Amino acid sequence: MPTKKTKKNTSNKKNNDFKKKISELELELEKKNDKNIRLLAEFDNYKQRTSRLMIENNKYEGMDFIKNILSVIDDIDRVLQIKELIKNKSILDGINLIKSKFISILEHNGVVAYDSIGEEFNPDLHEALMTKKSGKKSNIVLEEYEIGYKYHDKVLRHSKVVVSE
Repeated sequence: MPTKKTKKNTSNKKNNDFKKKISELELELEKKNDKNIRLLAEFDNYKQRTSRLMIENNKYEGMDFIKNILSVIDDIDRVLQIKELIKNKSILDGINLIKSKFISILEHNGVVAYDSIGEEFNPDLHEALMTKKSGKKSNIVLEEYEIGYKYHDKVLRHSKVVVSE
């Protein structure tokens, strides 16, 4: 027959086992809660990144289409360069009007031309076709063969330029 002391020892041992088990479970719960908090934060960061990427992609949607329109404007500019061959002034005025409308539509949609002549050569904005000796400081854009354009804050097309040596 178990004595009081044995019962007490058994009871203390069970209590200690329960306390130990409770401590282990509390620690495990704390770890799982911490993991859940980290996963929630990671998921929130993922949602924010994805949202930013979607906004960025939507912002620059249509760049290829706009680049194709720029080639039409280049063709119009080439026609306007040989205006002495066009005898009819109203045709010339019509061509200028068409160009103005194209440029107005592009500007309304965030596309702007940027000036290059007289500016310092910048590979982020300019594509050097050749260099040329001049009396100017070196690395200055002397001529522009093709106008450069930006779409919002991105270069849509680099201007093709001649740079001083």
